[in-house]
Amino acid sequence: MKKGLLILFLSCLLTLPFPLGALSSDNDQDALLTSAETLFKSMQQKDYARIWAGLSGKSRDTIVNDTYKALGSGTAGYTEDALREDFHKGEVIARAYWDSYLKNFDPVLILEDSKWEMGPVKNDRAEIIITYKKATKPATLYMVREEGAWKVGLTESFWSRK
Repeated sequence: MKKGLLILFLSCLLTLPFPLGALSSDNDQDALLTSAETLFKSMQQKDYARIWAGLSGKSRDTIVNDTYKALGSGTAGYTEDALREDFHKGEVIARAYWDSYLKNFDPVLILEDSKWEMGPVKNDRAEIIITYKKATKPATLYMVREEGAWKVGLTESFWSRK
């Protein structure tokens, strides 16, 4: 009975004129969720270059700046540009950084033990509400569309405000 009502409802919707923007929202939501999921799967697989590719520009900048400060300016010949390239390619510093990060953060908790819900989506910004099964409060994952693709605002979501 419910399946029949659903089919009838969808049939009626398909006969109504929709603006093209309304049709793209489901695709946008799928792209949004896929981008977030891909980032956490990349963490699980320790695919460092792919992790970097899934991050927002602001997250990348924050990670490079924090790493540069932690290394001390000019340490081992690393400039901020050299660090950015290392993270982009998933090389020595990136491996050390993400291995350390993943000792304290288990992406499996997000992927398998949490409930995901769409939060507000407005223009090039969106939120995904993630609730771990043992948590009393959900976490908000901030997303931003950059260069036509959804990126995860990792530092915007989880770093403490300075």
